Amino acid sequence: MRRLPARPPLPQPGGGVIPRLLLASFLWSLGANLVYFFLNFHLEALGFSREAIGLAQALLVGVGVVFALPLAWLIPKLGYLRSFYLALALALLGGGLLTLGLLPLLGVALYGLAGAALQGALPALLARVVPEGERVRVFSLQAALTTATGFLSTLLAGFLSDLLGARSVLPFALPFFLLALPFVRGVAEGQGGIPRFGGRFGLWLRLFLPNAVIAFGAGLVIPFLNLYLKEKFGLTYGATGFVFALSSLATGLAMLLQPLLVRRVGGVGAVVLVQALSLPFLAALAWAPWLSLVTLALLVRGALMNAAGPVYAALVTERLREEERPGFFLMEGALWSLLFALGSALSGMVQEALGLTAFHYLFATTLTLYALGIALWPWAFRR
Repeated sequence: MRRLPARPPLPQPGGGVIPRLLLASFLWSLGANLVYFFLNFHLEALGFSREAIGLAQALLVGVGVVFALPLAWLIPKLGYLRSFYLALALALLGGGLLTLGLLPLLGVALYGLAGAALQGALPALLARVVPEGERVRVFSLQAALTTATGFLSTLLAGFLSDLLGARSVLPFALPFFLLALPFVRGVAEGQGGIPRFGGRFGLWLRLFLPNAVIAFGAGLVIPFLNLYLKEKFGLTYGATGFVFALSSLATGLAMLLQPLLVRRVGGVGAVVLVQALSLPFLAALAWAPWLSLVTLALLVRGALMNAAGPVYAALVTERLREEERPGFFLMEGALWSLLFALGSALSGMVQEALGLTAFHYLFATTLTLYALGIALWPWAFRR
């Protein structure tokens, strides 16, 4: 009788696997944040109109929607580590096209597909090697490290753009993707099964819904915050980059504090508390007339709203079977991307019609949707 091949052994936390994955994620995020922060300015330098930039932002995240189901099937079959390699290759190809100004929309699409592949592979890979009781801590550390890269990458983007011009920033992102490669080489491959929806649709829908509401609200303003601040206060590229660098640093620090908050108020309580506290700062960001107050609001709002992300990921992994996790994170990312893309496209059209005045209406809508989404968290995570 032919023996079936043995399942690949799980990497053990004590073998240095977790630090290596965290370092790879850190380096990936350095390149990714450099591209994300400066993409609007790069496209503007290529001659894109504001409406076209909005559509490009919609394409960046919308491609994840189109390929969510194929990736949900492919990643468990291909393996989490090979999917990481695939994401690196797509990021390099897409970033290269953008850098050269050749078929820039194809470059945006490939880069968006790279992000979707990573979103499905990395959480599943981490969940396999991290014990359940340690997931909030490790997921928070990973999110804090990758978010804090925004501090370095946005400072670098602002400095390079002032020194070399708006089209000279993206080439500096590509080496960071390559530097991540040595840290994942030799990590034991992990593969899962195809997710089954039978009897799970209600749970998935519940876990999706609050983020779906928040995603549409975020798409209305978040992709355009750099342009909004630059236009409203006449900031240089370097000054804009410095403001967003501080925001990323504040978010990373807030994520490191999340395990302490979870121990005091529980996982769901931590998500609701930090996101609810962010709402007054979103209002200040929208309507405060002073740059100093707007800068403070940007720092605190981003830190509080995004700090809940790793806790959400840990709560989700506790409620899902292992074979469901890549598919869930891909579908959740696809739904987020779809609504975020719709919000971005709508926002671009409103801005084209109303100019800077459009942000009064856009911020008000975002504030309302954020409040609704936050109110849904206790219902979503009920046992």
